[in-house]
Amino acid sequence: MPQKPPRKIRSVVAFVNDAKPAARRIMRDIVARLRGQGVRVRVCRDAAGAGDVRHADLAVALGGDGTMLRAARVLAPHSIPLLGVNFGHLGFLSGTDLPGLRRDWKMLLDGRFLMEDRWMIMVEVRRKGRRIFGPHLALNDCVIRCGEQARAILLKALSGPRFVADYFGDGLIIATPTGSTAYALAASGPIVDPSLDVLLVAPICPHTLTQRPLIVSSANPFVVGLSTRHPDEAPRVLVSLDGQINCALKVGDEVRVVRYEKPFRLVSDPRLSYFEVLRRKLRWGST
Repeated sequence: MPQKPPRKIRSVVAFVNDAKPAARRIMRDIVARLRGQGVRVRVCRDAAGAGDVRHADLAVALGGDGTMLRAARVLAPHSIPLLGVNFGHLGFLSGTDLPGLRRDWKMLLDGRFLMEDRWMIMVEVRRKGRRIFGPHLALNDCVIRCGEQARAILLKALSGPRFVADYFGDGLIIATPTGSTAYALAASGPIVDPSLDVLLVAPICPHTLTQRPLIVSSANPFVVGLSTRHPDEAPRVLVSLDGQINCALKVGDEVRVVRYEKPFRLVSDPRLSYFEVLRRKLRWGST
């Protein structure tokens, strides 16, 4: 359920996509406005340079969904709400655009905005029982896919102790409800209400007509092992988190996906429901 922030905004951390000149220009204007109101501001050019953000009351991201995804990994452990200001093509996660930010400036500083809890996944890769990657956070999805070679790969999936299926095809997407409108949607997955406590498992180009996207409980770890049909095969396979953090897999490796313990807090427009955003940005339900 949407929540209200606890207090007025005194400190802001700002994430900007330096590849977008308009974002850099607007960021300078935003920083000047905030400091003129007595708000402390720190600008982060990338997630690696975010440093200590624990004392921020609000984070602002200027760019697109990629900027939002990078910021989410930094902010979620500290429960800092994030407002996305869209400068990308779609900006599905963004709570406003530049005209909206200028219009609602005072409302934001007074803390009169809503937050939605969106949960994230935590992913690690194990090789012969030893962790070689992670744990890393992802807001949208964990994608396991074939690499450079145009050959199908074999993946064995379990939900907790229960065997789910063998997936033979181009790969597998394990998505959060938030990520159901990202890559999983392109793989014919359903749109999932972000308030649901589930994982979406969508095969990528499966080599069978009977395997379809599956929704499972997030209460159990979802584990995917890379296997082969022939012992002499050495497929090149990649695991990718939100399309931004990658790891190469070897046969026998296991990818473990669990729900992260803390929610990511997304600032939303109180005038728009999730379904209104779907209709406006994805033209969902249009006739």
